[in-house]
Amino acid sequence: MARSLSIVLVLAGALTSLGAGPYRVQTANFLVEAPSQQVAQEVAQYAEIYRKEKAVLWLGREMPTWPAPCPVRVTVQMEGAGGATTFVYGPGGVERQDMHIEGRYDRLLNSVLPHEITHTVFAHYYRCAMPRWSDEGGAVLSEDQPERTRHDNLAREILSTPRRLIPLQRLFALREYPDDVMALYAEGYSVSNFLVNRGGDKGRQTFLGFVATGMRDHDWDTAVRTYYGYRNVNELEGAWVDSLMRPRTAPTQLVKNTEPAEAETARRVVSRQTAPPPMVTLDAPRPTYRGQIPADGEGERWAPRPSVGQVSSRPGFLPDYPGRPAAPPVPAALAPRSEPLGPVILGAPIPVGTTPGYPR
Repeated sequence: MARSLSIVLVLAGALTSLGAGPYRVQTANFLVEAPSQQVAQEVAQYAEIYRKEKAVLWLGREMPTWPAPCPVRVTVQMEGAGGATTFVYGPGGVERQDMHIEGRYDRLLNSVLPHEITHTVFAHYYRCAMPRWSDEGGAVLSEDQPERTRHDNLAREILSTPRRLIPLQRLFALREYPDDVMALYAEGYSVSNFLVNRGGDKGRQTFLGFVATGMRDHDWDTAVRTYYGYRNVNELEGAWVDSLMRPRTAPTQLVKNTEPAEAETARRVVSRQTAPPPMVTLDAPRPTYRGQIPADGEGERWAPRPSVGQVSSRPGFLPDYPGRPAAPPVPAALAPRSEPLGPVILGAPIPVGTTPGYPR
């Protein structure tokens, strides 16, 4: 109750001082610009807390300090909530990032900020853009229970609406937001939550490895067999849909994870935004969808990876597995770290069955 009163007072102060700002507060990893000094200080403090918390949760350890603080622009308003984070990728990973969050102050701290911070954890982990469904779905897992419940409700509504469900084969292959952005958010969250829960204590570790395999090989059937034991994506979809048809269980606790890496041989810069295109208004109660703030600049492009005689759309910086042809030498400055970040290493999953190696 005391914290709720504090947030209300901060919100009132921020709204009355809109003409005086902006105020800036810098920490080791963030440069926050807000309409009041108190808001700037509190958002900066929470950003550092979430950065450590989400990294430990997903990667099993804290991230090193970023070379340059991430700019965070805060807009406090009485209605709505949203956020957008833009990443510029180069051969060494994230070269530049910029975050904008806006909405009611309580939603900024409890939902929007942890969501956007989780995007930064994924970006620095993979060092390239991950599929939209997993990027948004995993980020919603970081939000508070009311927001997760809204996404779960919408996923069940989509399931019962004819021709609205995006089949997982298509959802996994999407590189940009579809026309029905709400379906991507709701299904992305629901499938991510289903897979993380199926992984048990190592749910987030298994999930990141699964996404890395699917991204690298463009073969989600193999990724599903390797990490979850289903024969293919269609069988996974059947199990996921079946889980939505059952009565709801109590909210699940969240778990943790590890690390990848591999470098591109040629210089490439890829700009990635977490902001989808404008969406239609929902009937009440309306879920709050993250990334609603329009952002200038280039949309997501997956870095093409040159190979013999062709150009592949496979993103860079993802590890090859044993049994594959030897990869070209990796520059020392871009080589993967040798020490593991946790009990599961993305570069060496245990194959299912007796067939050695994995097809390219």
